[in-house]
Amino acid sequence: MIRVLVVDDHAVVREGLRSLLSASGDLECIGTAGDGDGAMELIRRLTPDLVMLDLAMPGQDGISVIRRLRSNGDAVRVLVLSSYAERPLVLEALDAGADGYLLKHTAAEAILDAVRVVAAGGSTIDPQVAPAVLAALRDRGQGDSLTEREREVLELLRQGHSNKVIARRLRITEGTVKTHVTHILHRVGAADRTQAALWAERHLRRSRSDDGNH
Repeated sequence: MIRVLVVDDHAVVREGLRSLLSASGDLECIGTAGDGDGAMELIRRLTPDLVMLDLAMPGQDGISVIRRLRSNGDAVRVLVLSSYAERPLVLEALDAGADGYLLKHTAAEAILDAVRVVAAGGSTIDPQVAPAVLAALRDRGQGDSLTEREREVLELLRQGHSNKVIARRLRITEGTVKTHVTHILHRVGAADRTQAALWAERHLRRSRSDDGNH
């Protein structure tokens, strides 16, 4: 069973998602929260596999929750389920470390499929917002948005190393490596580690060659 925590400030949405997950057979709603502070407490206490997270909530909003999780090195999978399709907000959520972004009008089966994909380590973006995300990645230059540490992680990932080996090489925790990998996937527009490694093969090596020619 995939253990899911539902976070939304509307009780009817929380209960609707709880019922949907419970009827699936392979997904379990282990708890619900109506705000960011409650979400952080339940994540700490229940350690879900995935958090289904609204963005607009009283007090601490969804993006703040994601940032706190990632800054703490928590690699719990996060699927945003929001009413907002505006490009800046979508990008902010993904840059903060969300693993997927769906709009609330998404069909029930598509929501369940997205939960399974994200919980398994994949990513999903609502078709309505995907073009804006891809355009933004092209506009700002994919590699330019990577931090120096993310470039180090990506280079080791390109060499085929596991998260455990990368953590040992860089003297950071495995959870922190997972967080960096999540950010890297979003920033280079890759769906998985293999695509990220191929991106690094093309772009990082080219960057090093260009530097050597100056």
